[in-house]
Amino acid sequence: MITDPFDPGPTGRFRTLCRRYPDDTVFRGADGFRSLWGPVFYRGRANGTARLLVVGQDPAQTEAFTRRILSGQAGRRVQGFVEKLGFTSSYLMVNAFLYGIYNQKMALPHLNDPEVVAYRHRWFAAALAPGRIEAVVTFGTPAFEAWRTFVTSPEGADVSVFHQRALHPTADKPGGPISRRDLLDNWNVALGRLHARVQQPDEARPLVPYGADFTPAELPAIPSRDLPAGLPGWMRDTDFWATLGDPPGTERANISVEVPPA
Repeated sequence: MITDPFDPGPTGRFRTLCRRYPDDTVFRGADGFRSLWGPVFYRGRANGTARLLVVGQDPAQTEAFTRRILSGQAGRRVQGFVEKLGFTSSYLMVNAFLYGIYNQKMALPHLNDPEVVAYRHRWFAAALAPGRIEAVVTFGTPAFEAWRTFVTSPEGADVSVFHQRALHPTADKPGGPISRRDLLDNWNVALGRLHARVQQPDEARPLVPYGADFTPAELPAIPSRDLPAGLPGWMRDTDFWATLGDPPGTERANISVEVPPA
């Protein structure tokens, strides 16, 4: 019998946010969004107990299946990052965009559309309302801009929580201007600043910086407690099991899933 813990779902204000969300008239396929796969709301503690708020960009094909954000390669890298700070459970992760993107050039200009902003701000406000959040980390430019828009708005004007900006977890794309070393150097700076601010991690841990590359221990499985009940273990500890279909279809609607060898 499998007895792994699982996410029982959002509560309170978070549950209301998951019931009442912008649909594909706001996140339109014609604007570059993968609206056919629906919204993907969060990962972590959507119940008011989080002490670290993580902001990402948008869900991809892995997240379309797990129904939780940051659960693929980027998610495992972020999981290793937050665990270096001693957070093994008390975090909440949300995205700048509620829906996946299939064309960034088309979708990114909608980052601050009024309906997109209003809904995103409600998530930020709900996360901050219990007064437990000690720090916020934003991964990537859209996440940073989303947070900056919030703290310069009437809803976020009184927010004084520490914020740290970091590169997107997959910024080191092959052939791109950012190398793996650049990414990890940036993350080491971010970790140092956050570690100095965090007072109540789940576990007190000495800060161990990244080296020249990720180690296996720095790419942990996504905790089962973060995911819906019944998802198999290989969805948590394997990368690239969900890829674009061939052909990808309209708005990248087609996704191919391959179960890895035992």
